[in-house]
Amino acid sequence: MKKSMMSMALLAAVSVQANLISEDQARQLLAQQRSVLGLTQKDLDQSKVLSAYPSQHNGVSHYVFQQHINGIEVAGGSIQLNVDRNGEVINTHNHFISAVEQNTKSSNHIMPADQAVMKVAAQLGIQTRMPTYALKPIEGINQATTMNGDGISLQDIPVKLVYQKDAQGQAVLSWDMQILQDENWWSIRADAETGAVLSQHNWYAHASYDVIPFPNESPANTGYALATVTDPDDLDASPFGWHDTDGSAGAEFTDTRGNNVFAQDDLDANNSGGSRPDGGASLVFDVPWNPLVNPDEEQNLDAAIVNLFYWNNITHDLTYHYGFDEASGNFQENNYGNGGFGGDAVNADAQDGSGTNNANFGTPPDGQNPRMQMFYFVLAPTFTINAPNNIAGQYETGGGFGGDLTKVGITGTIELADDGVDTTSDGCTSLTGFTGGNIALIDRGECEFGVKALNAENAGASAVIIVNNQGNDPMSMSPGAVGDQVTIPVMSLGQSNGDLIKSELQNGVNATMAKAGADRDSDMDNGIIIHEYGHGISNRLTGGPSQASCLQTTEQMGEGWSDFFALFMTAQVGDTADQARPMGSYATQIAGGIRTYPYSRDTNINPHTFGDIVNADNGTRVSPHYVGSVWAVMLWDMYWNLVDEHGFDADLYRGTGGNNIAMQLVMDGLKLQGCNPGFIDGRDAILQADQVNYSGANQCQIWHAFAKRGLGEGASSGSVFAVGDETESFDVPAACDGPSDLIFADDFE
Repeated sequence: MKKSMMSMALLAAVSVQANLISEDQARQLLAQQRSVLGLTQKDLDQSKVLSAYPSQHNGVSHYVFQQHINGIEVAGGSIQLNVDRNGEVINTHNHFISAVEQNTKSSNHIMPADQAVMKVAAQLGIQTRMPTYALKPIEGINQATTMNGDGISLQDIPVKLVYQKDAQGQAVLSWDMQILQDENWWSIRADAETGAVLSQHNWYAHASYDVIPFPNESPANTGYALATVTDPDDLDASPFGWHDTDGSAGAEFTDTRGNNVFAQDDLDANNSGGSRPDGGASLVFDVPWNPLVNPDEEQNLDAAIVNLFYWNNITHDLTYHYGFDEASGNFQENNYGNGGFGGDAVNADAQDGSGTNNANFGTPPDGQNPRMQMFYFVLAPTFTINAPNNIAGQYETGGGFGGDLTKVGITGTIELADDGVDTTSDGCTSLTGFTGGNIALIDRGECEFGVKALNAENAGASAVIIVNNQGNDPMSMSPGAVGDQVTIPVMSLGQSNGDLIKSELQNGVNATMAKAGADRDSDMDNGIIIHEYGHGISNRLTGGPSQASCLQTTEQMGEGWSDFFALFMTAQVGDTADQARPMGSYATQIAGGIRTYPYSRDTNINPHTFGDIVNADNGTRVSPHYVGSVWAVMLWDMYWNLVDEHGFDADLYRGTGGNNIAMQLVMDGLKLQGCNPGFIDGRDAILQADQVNYSGANQCQIWHAFAKRGLGEGASSGSVFAVGDETESFDVPAACDGPSDLIFADDFE
């Protein structure tokens, strides 16, 4: 890949020699934030430096101070301070106990260390006959020592006094110890007065999840198999892991709940929280999954919930690195002192029973829980005439209720229903003389569809076809009051096709009703999960996190940003600009996906331009998905222009490639644009983000991407509350005109 002189200069400028600010400077910067952090000067004066280092690539100084009380360490009590090369505070992560002197529990008696170890061993269920005198006594009030822990631990047990925060937020004097066993390595804090365990963390415990792993888009990328992923949480974005909510070491939940997402089933569509798989104390989520059966099979429910939990957390952690953090309104129960409002982890509902063939994400303002609902994608049934040959073939059907169809389906002879009353073929009363095992053909009219089907089932029919009497299209059918009693499959046919079948009944019409395969679950389509989460990002960042109603225009691009996030997060080494990237192809089982065109920089594959959004208006409503798909292909072109210039970095979290730059520009563009933006606003915000982040080094790559799709210099949105009044322009600014090292697949046609 080519590197322009501008991009080489940019990269060289970033690689500067970084000098660490002094400890005194760091302490002064913390002192200036005392009131915000809720600390006293004494709290800061008693702290000690735990670590201090610079980042060479950007000149940032990183300091971590450990909280102490009268010289004794506070377990888990730290403050991280990050300062830019100009001495300005970037952010502060505070885990000190506030007003610690008022929140320190007094201890009247300190239990000897050997007795504390024995009490902890008993609480861990470790059987030992070793007398306490076999342990070496503590050597000092706050000095680590080793004790012969034979029978309790596989190695000497280091013990020291620390303060540990209890459930009431008080600092309790505690014995800190480590106990090593075959499969557990316990880090424990026990009340120094009573020996009760206050905090327990297993250093050997590695959370593992059976999922479709990042960055794979769907089971189609993994050979339709789950993979076990161990410890995927990112320590910057989720410093206490995915199952924490209190900001102290150790998981609060062993099921699919944590700081970033609560994932559960919602089969009954009541939003109240259903079942959750439990990984046990070791957080091992070993779940079965069979891709060949329908998602409502019980064996697949746990896999759906675990995959949904995993991908919500992955999306949270990755986008954290691009600025969707606590202060920006991200989704966390505990914001760990980093700004914004907590209490808003995602409620993610797997296999939600309130719909099919879709998914959604509801985003309230910062501090309120959003909800993600993931549905089944249901394959339409097929209806095939096998004989006689002159009418053989597949026919369009509609509606559908009653029993489920399988891939094998139901094959039988079609027989016209006869109830002997009025219109005898409407099946509104009990059928007479029907041959059990045949497929009943019934005419629409006079009574509910459920009544017709139930009468046919009671007569021994294996399935039902109801023929429209008001047009040649199949109709949707409400089953009515008794429809829930029907257990055989029911379909509808258009009037002309029904008449054709009736004309051949005397020749024996044999048909098969079936499904082409199993239905699928959007919980296993990672692109859809990312897409839905992306709505939360764009709604929180546009206009600021305290409002979530800034994407209300007809020209709003929410669906486009969500598609872009899905494309970015599932990109892999070896991808090319001109390959077709469909959306939702796994869940829908549509090879080309659910958009008008797959995404590609090749205009032979995706010819969308700005003017196409007029086609989003079907006369009754404007499709936000159509509008969004036009925006997304522009972003995708920009992405590949930047990859051509800066390369692709497989590290999607912290990389420096063109793909990472594109993601950063899109995220910062969301923050820089105003409420209710249109395409022009979105484009200009990305250009502004490039000026802020990279001193405008990528302006021409950005302009070429948008201009290629008609959003060049001079383009106009007209009113962002309408479509059809857009003005296209394929021009770029004069500074970007002329010879270019950007090569497009369709430039030579």
